[in-house]
Amino acid sequence: MELKGDVLWGRLPVPGMLGHVNVWLLPEPGGWWLVDSGLPQPAVELAWAGLAEAIDLRSRLRGIVVTHHHPDHIGMAARLAAEYDVPVRCSQATYQAAESALRPEPAAALAAFEDWAAAHGVPADQELRELLTGALYARMISGLPVPAPFLNQGEDLPLSAPWRISLHEGHAPGHVCLYNAVDDLLISGDQVLPSISPNISLHPGGRDDDPLGQYLASLRELRGIPDTAMVLPAHGRPFNHLHSRLDQLAAEHATRLRAIEAALVTPRALDEVVALLFRVRLSDIFNRMLAIGETLAHLRHLEVAGRVRRQGRGPALRWVGQE
Repeated sequence: MELKGDVLWGRLPVPGMLGHVNVWLLPEPGGWWLVDSGLPQPAVELAWAGLAEAIDLRSRLRGIVVTHHHPDHIGMAARLAAEYDVPVRCSQATYQAAESALRPEPAAALAAFEDWAAAHGVPADQELRELLTGALYARMISGLPVPAPFLNQGEDLPLSAPWRISLHEGHAPGHVCLYNAVDDLLISGDQVLPSISPNISLHPGGRDDDPLGQYLASLRELRGIPDTAMVLPAHGRPFNHLHSRLDQLAAEHATRLRAIEAALVTPRALDEVVALLFRVRLSDIFNRMLAIGETLAHLRHLEVAGRVRRQGRGPALRWVGQE
C-alpha cells in the first residue's frame, strides 16, 4: 500500500498472536531503502520474491535499515542484502546484540543464566535455558549482515526526504526510530505500538539494568516528535495522536507497578507476580519467557526506586515491598 511521501507499506506473516510485521520502503531517486525485513520462513521468502518482481527490487533496492535485533525485524536482512548487494544499517547496539546472541559461548552462557536465574527467582527449566541463553536465535535469522556504517543519534538518512534517526532503549538495545519532518511520518518500530505495549524485559546479561526505566525515558524523548505525525508501527495499522498514545503507554506501566507494589505487602515468588500481571495460561514457552522478562523488568524498576527488595536466592527467593 502506498502512503503519503511515496512510502510503500508491506506486511509480512509471523507466527503467534501478532500475526504480522510491517515493513516500509522509503523512496530515494530511482529506488528505495527498506526498513525491517521479516523472518526467514517460506511464506516470507515467497512474499519477497513476488514483491521483487512487482517493483523490480533487483535494480532499485538501495539499502536496508534494521530497527532492532529481534528476529522478525533483522531476520531476512542478511539474505536480502546478499541477494541484492545492498548495505544494512543499524545502530551499533543493535549489531552487538545480534552478534552476542548468535555467538554465545555455551558453557559461559549457561553459567550466566543459572546465576541470573538464582538471583531473580526464575525457574531454571530446560526450555527457558534454551531461549534465554540464545541457543535458538541462530535458527530464527538468516545470519549477521555485513556491517555498514552504524546509525547514530540525530543522523539524517538522506533519501528523497531526510529521515532523522533517534535511538531508544527498553525494548531492545539501540532501537532505531526514523522521523521524516517533510511528510510528518514517524517509523516507530516496536517502540510505540497502537494497541499493545511492546515487551519490556529483563534478561540475562542485564542484571543491573532498568529496562522499564529506559523505556519510560524513551516515551518522554519521543514527545519531541510533533503530535501531528502519522506513526508507522511495526505491528498494527498506522495511527495518529502520538502524544496520547505515549501517555497511555506510560499510564499502563504505572498501573502495573502499583498493582505489583500492592501485592508485595506479602512476600511472593516470581511465578506469583507473573500470574498477577498475566492472567492467561502461559503454556507456550515463548510467551512464558516474555511474561517472566516483563514481570522482572517491573520488579527491577521498583527495586531501583527502593520500593521492593529480594529475600533469599534460587527457588526460595521472594520479592517483598519495602515497609
